[in-house]
Amino acid sequence: MRIRTAAQRHRSQERKAQAEREAGIPDRVDADFRTACILDLRGAGGPLLTLEPRRGYHAWRMVEDGKVIGCAAIKSLLHRIADQLPRTLGLR
Repeated sequence: MRIRTAAQRHRSQERKAQAEREAGIPDRVDADFRTACILDLRGAGGPLLTLEPRRGYHAWRMVEDGKVIGCAAIKSLLHRIADQLPRTLGLR
C-alpha cells in the first residue's frame, strides 16, 4: 500500500480542479446564505435572543443584550432555550 504525501494529494486535487474548470464547471462560491434569527420569548417569560450563524462552522451564536451567551448547533441552542423557559399551565 502506497502512502501519498499531502503535497501529492494537493497536486492531484489541483489537476482535477483545473480539468473541471476547463470543462466549464465553475468553482464553488464560499457563501453562507444563513441569516440571523430573532427569538422574542418575552411573552412566554423568556428573553429576547438573536441567533447568529458562525461563518465557516455549523454552529450558531446565541446573543442576548449584545453578549454571546452560547455557541452550538441550532438544535442544541433551541433545546437549551426551551429548558430555561418557565413551565406554565394553560387556563382551564
